[in-house]
Amino acid sequence: MLQEEPSRATEGAADRFLNLVDGSGFWESIDLRFCAFRSGRLWVNLVTRGFLDHRTPRSVPRRSAVDRRDFRAWQVVRPIADLSAVVCGIADGVAKLRPRSVRYVQKSGQPTVDLRYCFSELAASYQNAEYDLWSSHTLVGYGSTIFDVVRQAGRDPFELDGMIRGGPNAYDGLPDLVRRFCSRPRGLEIQGNTTVVELIAPLAVRFDRERVASTSERLTIALRAAAEVFVARAEIVWTLGTAGEPVRHGSTKLSEHEWKQEGSGLHSQLDVPIRKGDDTATLFILIGDRCVDCVSVPLAGSNPRMRAHKVFDRSGHAFLEKLGDEEWRNAKEFETAVGLLLFFLGFQVDPLSAQKGMGNAVDHLAHDPGSSTILAVECTVGPPDGGGKLGKLIARSEDVRSQLPDSEVVAVLATARPRAALSTVEVEKAARDDVVVLALEDLHDLWTAAQGGETGGHVARRFQHQLGEHRLRRAQGPGE
Repeated sequence: MLQEEPSRATEGAADRFLNLVDGSGFWESIDLRFCAFRSGRLWVNLVTRGFLDHRTPRSVPRRSAVDRRDFRAWQVVRPIADLSAVVCGIADGVAKLRPRSVRYVQKSGQPTVDLRYCFSELAASYQNAEYDLWSSHTLVGYGSTIFDVVRQAGRDPFELDGMIRGGPNAYDGLPDLVRRFCSRPRGLEIQGNTTVVELIAPLAVRFDRERVASTSERLTIALRAAAEVFVARAEIVWTLGTAGEPVRHGSTKLSEHEWKQEGSGLHSQLDVPIRKGDDTATLFILIGDRCVDCVSVPLAGSNPRMRAHKVFDRSGHAFLEKLGDEEWRNAKEFETAVGLLLFFLGFQVDPLSAQKGMGNAVDHLAHDPGSSTILAVECTVGPPDGGGKLGKLIARSEDVRSQLPDSEVVAVLATARPRAALSTVEVEKAARDDVVVLALEDLHDLWTAAQGGETGGHVARRFQHQLGEHRLRRAQGPGE
């Protein structure tokens, strides 16, 4: 009886995924990426990652395979009509897909793949699949460890990375391959480095948080979508008002607004009318009964920390002067201004640079009280990597991350220099190492956001999405 329970759970998860996805009309193809190791005459799964795509199979971009004697990574694109056969094959332990079949080795004592379904929502604090572009239906399963699969095939697991590096279409080991070929932004950050299968069906419409703005009369919301098929069935609903009073609700269908093609996706914006005294607006994007994105926007003039500060600095001029001072002798004042800006945004700021004996620390630790996010902030009035600041920031952030594994630590480098004065090489280096660089214009944008009542949670989410975009571009590679 105990052995049947995983099988029933897997069957139920697979059926639920298929029932929600089949016949929905959103997707036309399945884009599957496999990383597998040879064991005898069989290919055994290390990582399988599949994306349902709104494009036809012929339109899905192709990736070059990595072909080694005992390891292969390849892509298979199938029409959406094949989805049921793909899911059932994985659930039964063998996916029979040309040019080769893939076997799924399970944890000890489990007769079938232990699959679980969840709806991975952008606004949720936890997502079951490592995917942060859109909300999605996900089917996820974990099996034996990668170490055990390779060892049981008679090879040394520590040779795997070198094997991947040693031939055509090389990647820097399995983590880099999974990150870029399989488009898994955080690579092999899988518990215990287990083998994994992830099928992702995105509902591809969302808020563009970096382009949300408010005035005393209206709230302007920016939106993104992958294709018209998602826009056609989506609507936005909102709740707004003043604390302590009945809220007002409204809605609009996204298909009623103008959408423009920008790059590979669609973009739009709409205005939500507000009234004097409104302090918060919460907006939701719905597709059917699913909320695919949510954003809460504090409205102009609602920041009490800012209002209190302006009792003594009415125009904010003194603060802004310190925020843009590039003089080396005023570096400490710039550090103080950055910490104050984070305080205005609602972060709980630990100004380490103001304390004696903290020369090896970052300048500030900024805690978002509404989440587990911590910003590790380094400040400079010079170039981002002057004096090796980037390397020091990365190392110090890792120290914090290692001591707080349940928190998300974001490395941030703030410079008093304008964006045009920054070295492209330094900015690209920071992006590769997941460091958010704030130039002078970015600091002023955050000042404006603070005036509008934006909170630490919004800023942390903005930084996380910015890093997600960097990871996606790295995963796609040049020209994709």
